[in-house]
Amino acid sequence: MTVTVLHLTDREHDDFVRDHRHGHLMQTVAWGKVKEPTGWTWQRVAVGRHTPEGPEVTGAALLLFRRTPVLPLALCYCPRGFVVDWADTESVNALLHEVTRVAKANSAVTLRIDPAVPIDNDFVAPALRSRGFTRTDPGDDAAKALAQPAMRMVTGIGDLDGLLKELPQGTRWSIRKAEKSGLVYESAGREGIDAFHDLLRTTGERDDFGVRSKGYFTGLYDLLSPTDNITISLVRLDPALARAAAQKLAAESTSQLGKLRSKPHSEKQDRQIETLEQSVANCAALVAEMDAIEAVTPRGPYLAGSVFATCGSRGSYLYAASSNDYRNLRPNYLMVWELMKRASAAGVATFDFGGIDASEGLEEFKRQWNPQRLEYAGEFTLRLRPLAGRLVEALVRVYKNR
Repeated sequence: MTVTVLHLTDREHDDFVRDHRHGHLMQTVAWGKVKEPTGWTWQRVAVGRHTPEGPEVTGAALLLFRRTPVLPLALCYCPRGFVVDWADTESVNALLHEVTRVAKANSAVTLRIDPAVPIDNDFVAPALRSRGFTRTDPGDDAAKALAQPAMRMVTGIGDLDGLLKELPQGTRWSIRKAEKSGLVYESAGREGIDAFHDLLRTTGERDDFGVRSKGYFTGLYDLLSPTDNITISLVRLDPALARAAAQKLAAESTSQLGKLRSKPHSEKQDRQIETLEQSVANCAALVAEMDAIEAVTPRGPYLAGSVFATCGSRGSYLYAASSNDYRNLRPNYLMVWELMKRASAAGVATFDFGGIDASEGLEEFKRQWNPQRLEYAGEFTLRLRPLAGRLVEALVRVYKNR
């Protein structure tokens, strides 16, 4: 049977994307709706075969359109698409034909895609180049703000027991440190967005990056939560638990001091006594600090937060934030580990930490979770109207450099 254009419902489109091995959150209808408040419009396309049992979907694409300043033209972007078996020539041809038609109908001058397909796939690049696409160099791309990083850090979470054994010793220590220090993980709902956004603003000021509005995250949650595809996580310092942990450590240190002082004197013994005395003093100070915090904020302050989203068996760590306080307690380690446990139990197999980052600190944190470097096929562009496309890119370049 011939592959032809299919007219799917939003749910049918999303079901196909979730179940497909090349599917991605950014190819769902919900993602298109998320982008609407930031100036994008969207349209979905699907192809497949009509069978007696119903439509057999073989390819789909969610297209985003951004109108250009001044001119009645647009840029078309298919984030992490197409969702198709790239070895299926008939479906690729049919999908590209319909996508091109829809893009031109929306006055698009260029079509840009960056498939969520590993770079070692033998079909993607040849299929695109043979159809007029060129690999986009992000360094020279006037519209590079559209691009998604091709290099990712992805951790497999199908076997958490095995993963825990393989994690660096420092990562395991940080998880235990957080668990023993009075930190509490919360899988928050919509009500957690205020606290998360406060933490994100703090992080943005500390690390010097722009922060999306609280409304953006509220919209993101409202669109993804009906299908349980989003989790707002928070980690707080519980003053009662922290005080109890400090008191327990003080008691253990005091007991060890008594035993050491009863032994014959030595330089090593003196150093151990000094360390334990400092530990007891630190614990006393922490107890007083927790008493003061509890008097003002009985539940304690939030120290870390994140937004985690899933699409089928794939999970993405979209946003993370942290307080400037108590970072030594490793709240982000507890947050990631608890997220991994919950996601794995729900059938999620991979945890995508995002692209390789220019920030050395962020990249180092991602490395602590035994990730694999996964490189996608890259970003490709098809000029639908070559002369107008070059003009638009020149205008965009001028506009962005103002």
